[in-house]
Amino acid sequence: MSSFFPISPLVGITNTSYGAQAGVMDEKWAVRVVRGKKIITEKPILDLSLDNIVGVAYGHIRVEGLSRHAVAMMAGRLMQFARQYQTAGICPNYEIPELSYEDGTTVGEVTAEARGEVIVSSEDTAASSDLPDMRIGVVPLIPRTTGGDAWESVLESHAIMICEVAAYAAELPKGHMEMMFNKIADALIRKWAMADQNEPSTAIMKFGALIQACSSDSQLPKTGPGKATIEVRSCKILDICRGLDPKGSRIPPGYPCVFHEMLASKLSELSDARIIVNTSSTGCIVGISLE
Repeated sequence: MSSFFPISPLVGITNTSYGAQAGVMDEKWAVRVVRGKKIITEKPILDLSLDNIVGVAYGHIRVEGLSRHAVAMMAGRLMQFARQYQTAGICPNYEIPELSYEDGTTVGEVTAEARGEVIVSSEDTAASSDLPDMRIGVVPLIPRTTGGDAWESVLESHAIMICEVAAYAAELPKGHMEMMFNKIADALIRKWAMADQNEPSTAIMKFGALIQACSSDSQLPKTGPGKATIEVRSCKILDICRGLDPKGSRIPPGYPCVFHEMLASKLSELSDARIIVNTSSTGCIVGISLE
């Protein structure tokens, strides 16, 4: 059973029916060579280099007068995707289900069972069949939305994004979920920090606002100097996520709170502040101090 995990789309070689994909295989970089829809080889390489990719492809392509330059151009494109994967640690699902091996088995037949990967088709990205018919005859008058109504809408979006991303990422190979949320957390903190570069505490204040927004029943109890506490009761985000997954079978344990804990941990490291998030089944208490 193949263990090849593609990290690039299929890149063709000019004026031939051949193409190749970069990938990882048995914890090594690898190259898959394809002719039409048939997989010719999936071969690990010693290290990620243009010469190694060209060597695998050139050694398995049977085309008279094949231009080494054309193969090198293809290999260069694969290197670009491989470097992106090396930096990010995640990538889109580049598997092509209809590709087949020598025994006639298609990639689509082995992928889900052997590697736990998710093949996304155009049907998956279309409107789900269980959604109601919402066709309209006229464009409705969009009301001005502010205050509590705006808060409800934003909070709902925030909760659903965290929980549905976690549910989806939990089905990907190990490490993808953590990497996805790490990148989201980094982007959010970067945005907060850039809001006022002359005030280093801006990011922590914005984090405090995010935590308070988890519920309409948030409190800021008085504390001693150099400390701050946020108490969140009747967390709306938890309620929304439980509504999305009543049986607790889809959303990974700890989410959505794990994402906010990740933000707190990153901010603690960057600011030297001690930010502790104590969660419960109904909300959380966040403590911020310099001790």
